[in-house]
Amino acid sequence: MKVLVIGGSGYIGSHTVDELLRRKIDVFIFARGTTPSSFPAKVTLIKGDRHSHQDIAKLRSQRFDAVIDINAYTRDETQTIINALDGFISRFVHLSTLAVCKLKSAAPLVESDAMVTDPNAGYAYDKAECERALRWAHTKSGFPFVSIRPTAVIGPRDYLSRENYHLKRIINGDPIIVPDSGATPIWAVFVKDLANVLVNAISASGVEGHSYHVSQPEFITINDHIANIAHIAGTQAITAHIPSRLLERLGFNLSHFPYALPQELVLMVDSSAAQKALSYVPTPYPQALRETVEWFLQRGAETEASIEDRFPPVMPRSRERDLIDRYRMAIRELEDRLTDDWLNESMPEI
Repeated sequence: MKVLVIGGSGYIGSHTVDELLRRKIDVFIFARGTTPSSFPAKVTLIKGDRHSHQDIAKLRSQRFDAVIDINAYTRDETQTIINALDGFISRFVHLSTLAVCKLKSAAPLVESDAMVTDPNAGYAYDKAECERALRWAHTKSGFPFVSIRPTAVIGPRDYLSRENYHLKRIINGDPIIVPDSGATPIWAVFVKDLANVLVNAISASGVEGHSYHVSQPEFITINDHIANIAHIAGTQAITAHIPSRLLERLGFNLSHFPYALPQELVLMVDSSAAQKALSYVPTPYPQALRETVEWFLQRGAETEASIEDRFPPVMPRSRERDLIDRYRMAIRELEDRLTDDWLNESMPEI
């Protein structure tokens, strides 16, 4: 079997390539080849730009059995692939995201839930447009797509790691700002599990034209997650819970805090369809997190990237520490003042 991976040199793509090779599948990577990467010897690199219709059209002559597209972010990028390869491949696996769903509380998100339709939603809308292009192509000509919708992805090699964001601060003894209570759950999937599902989708039967959610089953809060990272690092985390309304007034973008969601939004994710149709077997959260954190510890957390490299912080960590100290002092002074005022009030006679 010949499988092409578009975006095979990146974080999720490299794990997907590893899984394909483990199954002794012939792997081809389509990439520009401008980023230094050490591809395994058994992998064939096809140089090209996914934004070039001519480069994409050339893929048709390769006669791949399946394509796994890791890095399609706009409808045009997906449509270009459809136009070039419709009728020339037996399966197209699209890496989507749970963010394409209109997020809601209480009821678990399932694949039939409505997708985002607001163009102002940015990334979520664009990825939803990718899926809409695939659905239309499937309806029109039977284009054999399968869409995989992971939650946040944790694991080794993550150059946008939320875990390393926390780990850097924990190791240095820096406090971690957590918006609001930190009691909302995180939802993640281990990158090796995701890679396994992407590869399973190549040959699974009865899955064409469908989307599948993949996420861990465990209910883990942000507070617990940070504490667990610290435990693996052999220390304790210092956290400061600051109201999101205050953080926004200070210039922070709440979406840049790892796993932050509106406090009133408590997500639940149903991955039962992927477990049944795509043989998704989640790695237990403690094992997935340990492997992730230990990878960064072995390489030196500060030398590895994290999500704040994409979203630079509003202030350096030294200023974050100062903000936390001043916030805690202000809260204590407010509590003392309220206590004094309350106790000094004349109580009404009974």
